[in-house]
Amino acid sequence: MTTFFFKWITHAVQLMTIISCIYYLSKKQAVQPYRLIAAGWMAILMYDLTMVVIGLINPVNNHWVYNIAFAFIQLFSIWIFIAVLSMRKLKYILLLYAAFAMYNLLYLQGQVVLNTYTLAFGGILILAMASVKLFRLSKEDTTRSLFADPDFWLCAGFIFFWGTATPFYAMYNYLWQASKDFFMFYFYTVNFGATVMLNLCIIKSLQCSLRIAKR
Repeated sequence: MTTFFFKWITHAVQLMTIISCIYYLSKKQAVQPYRLIAAGWMAILMYDLTMVVIGLINPVNNHWVYNIAFAFIQLFSIWIFIAVLSMRKLKYILLLYAAFAMYNLLYLQGQVVLNTYTLAFGGILILAMASVKLFRLSKEDTTRSLFADPDFWLCAGFIFFWGTATPFYAMYNYLWQASKDFFMFYFYTVNFGATVMLNLCIIKSLQCSLRIAKR
């Protein structure tokens, strides 16, 4: 019952986030890089919900699909912070991550199991970049509240999600084999809860972006 509750609450929030992204993109006040963030995140969520429906119809091992999907999600997330940090030199991190993800998929962990090395590496990169941006925001001399800054909510959401998800995904294959009870508990409570928080933070970030543009 708890699993069912968390699962559908999470998907409901994902759907709400898609609607929020569409609403943001429809507004004239929408600005870059948030227009691309909204469009990209909407595509990610629509893909994820599509995979949920396919999984209900045909529940088979689809790790190879998620190995590819997670790599693109993390690539997009890294790009988000390259955009909001306004540091073009960091674009080489994208190439480094992409090369590692491809090598891991083809030679290290392969396509059968979840590519935990890639997820852990990407999670650490996202956490580091989001933390740097959050630190910079805290040092800015401005009269605007930190909580009114769209970048703050973006950073908070990704730090919260990957702070809880990175250690879990790093041990994903081991936990599945060694402790399925703990695996199921963590996946459907902590991980799904963090997913909800991430999407709520993205919604709040888009709202703040519109409020700033209206001033």
